[in-house]
Amino acid sequence: MSARVRKAFWLLLCLVAGGPCAFLVLETAGIPYAAVAFFAVVWVGRRRQILPETLLAFGLTYTIEICRYAITDLISSLQQGDYLTAAFFAVHMCVAFGIVGAGVFGLTLRRRMLEQDEQQRRSQDPDSQGKQPETTH
Repeated sequence: MSARVRKAFWLLLCLVAGGPCAFLVLETAGIPYAAVAFFAVVWVGRRRQILPETLLAFGLTYTIEICRYAITDLISSLQQGDYLTAAFFAVHMCVAFGIVGAGVFGLTLRRRMLEQDEQQRRSQDPDSQGKQPETTH
């Protein structure tokens, strides 16, 4: 199996895992299981050097599921004056958006580093400065 196929399969697995982990977290009793799953996802993503993509894939479905339940429950809790429950759902939403934000930040940082490496390589290569590629007729 090629590296691209393995990467695509891993990201698909992360997409599938995000939703159930969100449900487990919202059920409070499942927080330890979801935490283990999340740390496993982060560990594998970091080991394969695809952590930003992994965080985005996991975080996308995680955030969708968290928002699906948490927004209505947050509003309901605030209307009833149950501020502890409202804080519970607000923290879950912040964590969900934080996971996606970390993935976006990681991709942005990687892109910026690649651009700097490319510029540094061009500045060190004397043949590439000001020369047009030669064409043969």
